Amino acid sequence: MKKPQGMSGPIAIGSQGVEWKVTPFPDGKAEREELIAMLFVNAFDGWVATQSDPSLAPFGQAIQNQEADIDFTVSTALGEMAMELAEFAPLQSHGPRFEDAPTQLPSKAKAELAVDLIRMKSDHQGGASRFLVVYVTEQGFWLDPGTIERMRRMLADDPPKFDRVYYISLHGLQDASVSEIFPGVPHHTFGHMDLDALNVYAPHPTEMIAHTSVTGTMGASVGGQRVSGNVEIDYDLGPLPTPRAKK
Repeated sequence: MKKPQGMSGPIAIGSQGVEWKVTPFPDGKAEREELIAMLFVNAFDGWVATQSDPSLAPFGQAIQNQEADIDFTVSTALGEMAMELAEFAPLQSHGPRFEDAPTQLPSKAKAELAVDLIRMKSDHQGGASRFLVVYVTEQGFWLDPGTIERMRRMLADDPPKFDRVYYISLHGLQDASVSEIFPGVPHHTFGHMDLDALNVYAPHPTEMIAHTSVTGTMGASVGGQRVSGNVEIDYDLGPLPTPRAKK
């Protein structure tokens, strides 16, 4: 079954200039979820440094369940557990298509919508020995650390039925980072801040302008004397090329 996807991925700088490398996720739902599960298992140890105790790591290979109400079964340090995946894509309120998605959402709005998704999943698939992994494929829905800290506080006040809830930030087809949302520990920077006073802004790739500079030596004749000096010329290359223009 083909599953719609948004546009996300890293900014690359190379011989071809500056480019937004949009990640070509598999179109098939099963293939995409298998990729995300593999990235989660591989990235977990390197990123969740302040995970809840006891840790679930190390993980074994995630086995995709066939026609079950839970996506994967995976071995953990606490025994075999069920892993459910959920894409955060609030297109009912910010869509209805990925092409119509905003480039930015306020942190509070993102947190509330993402927690709504977690609670919906908790009501349907939550339970003991089960954990949830949230992901995004649309850059405008990216869950920044301040938003994740806000979500952690919201879920601490009203815990879901899952044992753990994680967020995987996908950096491509081979790389990802993982954050623990629930039960979680306070973020090392945002954990004790007033988040209502925090304004996190991450520019969308379609809002970026490629910039470069050229440095060299310029000479001139002044009063019969040759004068030289170093000069630097800065100029814009224009917006980053993207496969699909955002509104």
